[in-house]
Amino acid sequence: MVITATKFFYHYLQALMATASLHTLISRTSLQRKPVSRTLVPVRCEQSTQGGNSLDVWLGRLAMVGFAVAISVEIATGKGLLENFGLTTPLPTVALAVTGLVGVLTAVFIFQSASKN
Repeated sequence: MVITATKFFYHYLQALMATASLHTLISRTSLQRKPVSRTLVPVRCEQSTQGGNSLDVWLGRLAMVGFAVAISVEIATGKGLLENFGLTTPLPTVALAVTGLVGVLTAVFIFQSASKN
């Protein structure tokens, strides 16, 4: 069974709306509210702003754009990403190869990033 991103987000939004209405019902029926104490916690960022052009930043940006494009194509065509390339059922060896490639590249980039620190 192929679940496209459109179906996934439709069911996600349905669950979110049901949760929101349940939250509204609970908050309306609540008789007593405790005052919330606001405590400020300082947050310090360990990344410098001068390294904004490093490879991992650009790869992250490229991944975000690619994900947005893939979701947009699925919504526009009504087909899954692999169905647009003609693969209705992916071969297990192809799926294993892609998974292995992504895993190896992830490990390489993680170790490369850790060695710079």
